[in-house]
Amino acid sequence: MKLPVVHLYTVCWDEADMLGFFFRHYDPFVDRYVIYDDGSTDGSREILAAHPKVELRSFARVEAESFVLSHKAMQDEAWKESRGRADWVIVTAIDEHLHLRGRGMADYLAEQRERGVTLIPALGFDMNAEAMPDDAGLLVERVTRGRPRAAFNKLSVFDPGALHETGFGPGRHAAEPVGALHLPARDDLMLWHYKHLGFDRNATREATQALRLGKVDLAEGYGQHYRWTRERLRGFWDEMEAGSTDLSGPDMVPDEACVRPLWWEAAEGIARVAAAPLPPAVPATLDAAPTVSVLIKAYNHAPYVRQTIESVLAQPFQDFEIVVTDDGSTDDTLAILQAFDDPRIRLEAHPRNLGISAAMNATIARARGRYLAILNSDDWALPGRLARQVAFLEANPQVSLVFGQPRPVGEDGLPAAPFNDFTVPLRFPDFSRRTWLRQFFFEGNCLCAPTAMIRREAYEAAGAYDPRFVNLQDLDMWIRMLIAGHGIHVLSEPLSAFRIRYNNANTSAPTVEAMLRLQCEITRILDRFAGIDEDLFREVFGEEGGPATDPVALRVAAIAQRQPHTYMQRFALDTLYTHARTPDEIDRLRVWSGTLDVYNLRTLQHLEREIHGRDHAVAQLTQTVAEKDLRYDREVADLTAAVTDAERRAAALAETDARRRADAEDLEARLQEADAAMADLRTRLEAALASRLRMRESLSWRSTAFLRWIGRTRRALRAR
Repeated sequence: MKLPVVHLYTVCWDEADMLGFFFRHYDPFVDRYVIYDDGSTDGSREILAAHPKVELRSFARVEAESFVLSHKAMQDEAWKESRGRADWVIVTAIDEHLHLRGRGMADYLAEQRERGVTLIPALGFDMNAEAMPDDAGLLVERVTRGRPRAAFNKLSVFDPGALHETGFGPGRHAAEPVGALHLPARDDLMLWHYKHLGFDRNATREATQALRLGKVDLAEGYGQHYRWTRERLRGFWDEMEAGSTDLSGPDMVPDEACVRPLWWEAAEGIARVAAAPLPPAVPATLDAAPTVSVLIKAYNHAPYVRQTIESVLAQPFQDFEIVVTDDGSTDDTLAILQAFDDPRIRLEAHPRNLGISAAMNATIARARGRYLAILNSDDWALPGRLARQVAFLEANPQVSLVFGQPRPVGEDGLPAAPFNDFTVPLRFPDFSRRTWLRQFFFEGNCLCAPTAMIRREAYEAAGAYDPRFVNLQDLDMWIRMLIAGHGIHVLSEPLSAFRIRYNNANTSAPTVEAMLRLQCEITRILDRFAGIDEDLFREVFGEEGGPATDPVALRVAAIAQRQPHTYMQRFALDTLYTHARTPDEIDRLRVWSGTLDVYNLRTLQHLEREIHGRDHAVAQLTQTVAEKDLRYDREVADLTAAVTDAERRAAALAETDARRRADAEDLEARLQEADAAMADLRTRLEAALASRLRMRESLSWRSTAFLRWIGRTRRALRAR
């Protein structure tokens, strides 16, 4: 059995005294540790850096005010880097030791992977010791006293490729995982929590941890136990000690001793895998016919086909051959297939594409195995698929076809939303032939072919695939096998990764082309029911379909004509036309042909009336729009004339304004000239006055003052 690759993610803070126990416990089955150190000062970083498997990182407080939410962010996101690199991821704490009774973790994880398990929650137990043990040995052997505790029923181990999100709650005490969720058949894994080793050590650590809480932690009540007083902590410790027992005893059964309810048992979308034993992995020999022939028809799947082949070669069950038919690929698919050097791969290449059914028939014709497993060349087999299906068929000889659930994935291989519900059979009351044939008749297909393993004799009884079918060739085959007396069973666990391609590239995707083809093919497939015998009709339909004196085909037609689906009524009318012989049957054909609207004529007439009414409404609207357009044109013309007049007046005003600005500029220039002249006159006046004042102040002026008076007097007298 191939041992799985395991990655572990955790946070460390001042845990030098625990790291020896931690590594001795996990080293035997962990391949890579990613450990975030949160500011250790006690030598923890040096211990971590010295370990060859440890990738040491510094812990980032992505939520600045919350120690708890920063931890949650790391636990929700860091593990995603292990997708495609690890089979299992463990998200844990340094003081949490995942433990199984009586077996090693590596073998257990390998087996669970073979069974299709994708997540393994652990049953929580609080362990305690009055003193911290010296650094030697394994804690699960040295400290075995504890009690069950619901807070530590945690999601600790999961397949990183199967989960889209973990949805951890604060402290990882709850989870809401999203993805392909499949639990072990029973809960065996335990989480032994070694926080309470030495009261003084624990009390000191709790008090220091309380100082590391942020404002959000305090507001939300996260990590309240860190803030307990020493007295309260002592009371809790004494209570824990009183309730503890030795968990290593032979009478302790983990899933009976744990605290219930378990959150994963009540969660929606999580199922347990079957508990059937797995067959031994027997290497195939080239001279003998193998137990299983894996049937792969390939066409233009170069990006995916290598993973398809490798997923089969990696199966723990090795007694197989891979029968591959390349159906005229025009890309590198054939070259990739030819590059495999394994004698168990039996390859045949068609020079041109013959179609799905023809390629499948060619593949089956070359298969030598007792069991034939179908796998598409863009999908891949999940670990343990062949072993689980072989074990089921060996244990259930009454079943000839065993299917499982597909794991829907996208182009990138991560979980994706399916476009078909393949869980429908899991809600059936039973897997009887009656249940299956009624499902296929009234509802259609609900089985995923790339998860099927089929006994060779079922194909021999049913015959080849009908090459005229493209979308429903599988449904036609399942119906024929059931009619031939071969039983069908569906397992609840995922067996194949079913790739959902971009842009509806899958043949089964709900494209218009596929829907049209389905309408054509379904009526031809329903013909299988018209050909069953009286005993099988009674087994499937009982007294439905009218009097037993009518032929089976007409009773099947009568059942179909009452169904609401158009394709059912079309099948009913065609069947009645083919088998009507008596006057009553021909009269019934006349009635049905005039009442069953198999071509949706009434709907078309209704649509035509609606279209006619809408055309009339459109004509009225067109006339109304035309009238409004005319009024609008007139209003626009009036507005245009008004705008033109306003523009003309604006131009005249602009011209007048320009003249006024010119006159104002001229006046300003003349005022400046006048101001200059006045300044000149003022200067000359001031000079004359100054000259006059000097004259008056001079001696000659004063001495001749009497003579000037006589002169003025004489002039005055003459004037009289």
